[in-house]
Amino acid sequence: MGMAASQVSLLQLTSRKNAIGNQLQDLSMQKMSLSRDMQRVTRNYQNALNSKTLKWSNNGGASYVDLSYANLMQPSSTNQNVPYLITDCNDKIVLDSKYQDYAEMISPNGKAGGDWASVRTEVLSSLTGISADKIDGAVAAEDAVSTGADEVNSLMEEVDQLQAAAVITGTETEFLGCFGSSWQSVSKATTLYNASTVQNDYKAANGERCWVLGTDLSSSKSQLASMIDQMYSSASAYLSDEDAAAFKEACETTKSNYNTYLETSGEQCGDTCQTSKDTSGAASGHYVVNINLLITELLRNYRDAGGTTDTNSLGNTVYCWYDKGSAEYQAYTEKSAELEAAKEEYSTSVDTNNQVLTAEEESAINFYDQLFSAIAEKGWVANDQVSDNEYLNNMLQNNQYFITTLTESTNEDGEEYLEYSTDLASNCENIFSVNDTDAQNEAQVQWEYEKSVISEKEARIDTRMENLQTEQSAINEMIKGRETVRDDNTERYLGIFA
Repeated sequence: MGMAASQVSLLQLTSRKNAIGNQLQDLSMQKMSLSRDMQRVTRNYQNALNSKTLKWSNNGGASYVDLSYANLMQPSSTNQNVPYLITDCNDKIVLDSKYQDYAEMISPNGKAGGDWASVRTEVLSSLTGISADKIDGAVAAEDAVSTGADEVNSLMEEVDQLQAAAVITGTETEFLGCFGSSWQSVSKATTLYNASTVQNDYKAANGERCWVLGTDLSSSKSQLASMIDQMYSSASAYLSDEDAAAFKEACETTKSNYNTYLETSGEQCGDTCQTSKDTSGAASGHYVVNINLLITELLRNYRDAGGTTDTNSLGNTVYCWYDKGSAEYQAYTEKSAELEAAKEEYSTSVDTNNQVLTAEEESAINFYDQLFSAIAEKGWVANDQVSDNEYLNNMLQNNQYFITTLTESTNEDGEEYLEYSTDLASNCENIFSVNDTDAQNEAQVQWEYEKSVISEKEARIDTRMENLQTEQSAINEMIKGRETVRDDNTERYLGIFA
């Protein structure tokens, strides 16, 4: 009976030991599962620490604002009133529900080739709050400016052609014919002004043509000024208003310089002496001017003052003037008058156009003109999620959406059109990829929470496993005791019957 009871107890202890072993194995598996969970949580946290987000910056990355649908597709100081189009893989413009309503007026099915012009006034008035009459008035004023500009350009071409037909181009010698005949009558060995005390056969030492002015410095200066003014009076009849003004300036500069020369005169008049006070011969005691040197300086001063000159095929300087009595010059002046009137009318139209809209209104209208012109030309798709910053960021970073910029250009016929440049968002100079601090902060909170939950579960498992292992050790001791008693009883029993 005792042996049977001992055997039953041993079986119970063995069963309990096996059950504890199974529980320990199960708890060990649970602990391994928690380790995997901790690895997952840690990996997610590390990924969040490395996560990037796209931000907008107007100062080269010194500071940022969120990259949002509004900052790209709505006029604001952020985008400086320039649209940055969100486009999909098919080059269509991605729109939120607000823009979708207007886009359907342009192209109901979202296809490319919509009609923006017919709904422009209605859409712009709705978006900007500017009255339709004011918008239409701005269009009319802008058309007047464009028409005026075309008229001015056309007249400028005609004036240039008529001027080319009227202008006379010649050498220095030919140009001097415009100065009148009085100075040209001076030849070697003669004088222009024959004072009673000066003989007609006066001749400079080297035979250069000279003007004999007088014996008094003040009257000589006055005489010289009168001669130069006479040249101006003669030449201005052959020059345009601009060239006449340049020649007047040259004359005044020359008079000023020659007054200084006269004040310092003291040598015989010759090749290198502009003026002198002759000390011998028939003109003894008279102030004398070298005509060739004076003309050379006058022409140099004329060129410096902006007088019209050109260069011929030989590389020599030639001068330009007009025969103001010719039919060609008359046609040129009449067309020039038309051009000035057209310029004045154009200036008035520009002033009128500038007063129709404020700078802010014009900027907003230009923004929407570019946006909806692009929608009409390229087509559109709607996506309500695009207004969510996180969704937009993901689509741009995953290269599902792109940024398309616009440039206004003009073709050879003078027609304006939009050039498109589509690229990855990260390649846009105003968009930067930076650490996502919001995601990092959120991930840290989540990591701390999940780590604490896992740690608490591990602690409970460790306590349970420790208790089971203690119980298991006790059962092992009890089993040893039972096995010892069993073995002793078996040995005594077999000894009795031996």
